[in-house]
Amino acid sequence: MSVSSSGVPDAVAVGISGLCLAHCLALPLLAAVVPVLGALSHAGWVHILFFCAATPVSALALRATGGWRHPGVRALFLLGVTGLAAGLPWGWPEWIEVALTSLGSAALVAAHLLNLRRRAVHPAVVAMAAEN
Repeated sequence: MSVSSSGVPDAVAVGISGLCLAHCLALPLLAAVVPVLGALSHAGWVHILFFCAATPVSALALRATGGWRHPGVRALFLLGVTGLAAGLPWGWPEWIEVALTSLGSAALVAAHLLNLRRRAVHPAVVAMAAEN
């Protein structure tokens, strides 16, 4: 079983997108309890770091597994990347940044979960598509 035929690429991408989502939703709440975490919840470089990690990992995972050929997976991926890019520190109010980034992260997670499900239901078709 090759790495592309296993769920590893999608699992790694889900993990990174999940961390991004946790950063957006949980860190501000934790910052209320542990104030030093507030610096991380407002740091623009953290958003840029997650974007620079999540986007290529997601793209490579979908390329390796052939998921980019599935219209639903591709649409969720594009929505996710667009949401993450729009949520970067462009000067939006914080609630808009959090909403856009959360939407983007959730869409990327959904893209990879759909890709995992698609590959589990139709493994032979997916294997042939990944080879091309």
